[in-house]
Amino acid sequence: MLRAYFNLSLKFKIIILFTLLMTVFSVALGYYAIKTSKTQVVNKVSSTNLGVVRVVDNNMRSMQKAISNWVTVFVMDPYIQSTLQMEVRPEEGTLDPALYNGSTTTLMNQMLLTGNFDYVALYGKEGPPLFQVATDDSSGSGTIQQIEANPIYKQTAALRGAPLWFPMPADNVFIQNNRKDKIGMTRIVRNTNNGYTIGFIFVGVNQETIKAQYLANLYDKDHGLVILDAGGVPLLEAGKPFYKEGQAELENIRSSIPESGSKVVRLDGESLLLTYSKGENGWQYLYAVPLSVLTEELNSIKQFVVLLIVGWLVMSIPIMLLLTSFLTAPIKNLLLSMRRFQNGQFDEKVEVKYGDEIGYLSQGYNNMVENIKSLVDDAYVLRLREQEAELKALQAQINPHFLYNMLDTIFWEAESAGQDKISEMIINLSRLFRLSLNRGKSFTSVAKERELLELYLSLQKMRFRDVLEYEIDIPPGMSEFIMLKLILQPFVENAIVHGIERKRGGGFVRVTGFQEGQRLTFIIEDDGLGMCEEELAKLTALPKENDVNVAQDTSGYAVRNVHERLKHYYKDEFELIYDSKPGQGTRVQLTIPAVLSMREE
Repeated sequence: MLRAYFNLSLKFKIIILFTLLMTVFSVALGYYAIKTSKTQVVNKVSSTNLGVVRVVDNNMRSMQKAISNWVTVFVMDPYIQSTLQMEVRPEEGTLDPALYNGSTTTLMNQMLLTGNFDYVALYGKEGPPLFQVATDDSSGSGTIQQIEANPIYKQTAALRGAPLWFPMPADNVFIQNNRKDKIGMTRIVRNTNNGYTIGFIFVGVNQETIKAQYLANLYDKDHGLVILDAGGVPLLEAGKPFYKEGQAELENIRSSIPESGSKVVRLDGESLLLTYSKGENGWQYLYAVPLSVLTEELNSIKQFVVLLIVGWLVMSIPIMLLLTSFLTAPIKNLLLSMRRFQNGQFDEKVEVKYGDEIGYLSQGYNNMVENIKSLVDDAYVLRLREQEAELKALQAQINPHFLYNMLDTIFWEAESAGQDKISEMIINLSRLFRLSLNRGKSFTSVAKERELLELYLSLQKMRFRDVLEYEIDIPPGMSEFIMLKLILQPFVENAIVHGIERKRGGGFVRVTGFQEGQRLTFIIEDDGLGMCEEELAKLTALPKENDVNVAQDTSGYAVRNVHERLKHYYKDEFELIYDSKPGQGTRVQLTIPAVLSMREE
């Protein structure tokens, strides 16, 4: 898929990339907004829930205090004290009327009116309770002997008169036919005179009573409440059920509950905001609410993010199409121009409108096209020159053996007739032809080039008689070096034609050569008429591409051809200097690399 993306056009790459980036940005922004809002909601709800837990703690302490105070006043009543200290157990049924008609009348009425608890049982030293009352039809109290065998009695006795609160199952030793779930409170009754244990009292409070009187409006189907005793045993559960004994997450929190706090936990696949606190009496309070309830209002933010992404995509695609079209239009023009250039339109150029990166790229492309066109033109022209040279060489080589044989025949005829000068001219001319052809090779040795100059100048001297004098001074040490053939002769010919031939009284031509390091220098100079700057420029100017040589005088053409050949083979490693003034002659200095071998191209 990544390769397919990179193969797309630049326009669609930009659209897809920009769309993805903005989508990711929108999603990240929405996620951050939801996360932040969720954190703020959780923090605010945590504070509220902590307040609820504190209210629950206050209410439960108020309940404990109210029941404990009532029990304290009740068991310290003189009538209750005297009854429990009697050696003989009172007859069953005799205590109830006395409690409602004697000194405890107010206490009993308070119990009935307030409805703080639903079951009371007062035990003596033996047997069933001396007094019991139930508001929910529970019955079946056990004897004090049965109660004393229960661990709860031992825990109660260890508190030495302080109350013990504990959860009560449906059937237990205190109420065998318990109609409703209760929280129980037990306490031993001590003699107010000597502190001896003289009885035992049990108070049961229905969980419904607690919920109605102390927990009203503090829980519902979405808010759960659990009250644990100091040992972590559940005393009461209200509202949304969430607590299960043995759950590791809850056990970790319960075992390390600080004074108060909140934490997000996940129980049975549901995330809950759990607020916890520990009361002064050691009871622990857990208050839970599902995060889904708290973050329900955040769904509007989610919908906003979705609508934002959809709206952005709908609005951005046309904008991106226009923007990418504007950005990629110069690149398309550049690409079309490149294709036309590939098809042979070497005059291609693109318009540079702006100075940005694409503008610099277009400018570089134009420069590249111009350079390539120049190179192509140079190569094309050079190829034409080579073809022309090959044609001239072919023309010059038409049946060369026939030419040599005829020259040899003329030579022998001249010898037989006693014409020595004609014989010398013919043999020199034959030798000159052989050296100039050089078997079709482009390079020759300095020695052969010197010999060619000797033959050419000797023939010219025979032609002009006493008008021409010459001197060739090329050291033998340069003989083995390699150079382009026929690059000195055109300059010598030019000196004779333009300098000596037109001068009255004749003239002198000198060819000098010397070596300096890795360079060979040749100087051709004459004392002829010389040339002005215009004539020199015309002579040395390179021909145009469509230049056709129709002049009878080929000397200037030969000099320009030499210049092109030097430039082609030696590149920038040669130096050609002209110095000519009217009436003072002409001097040409040519410097080339000193090489012992050269590869034919």
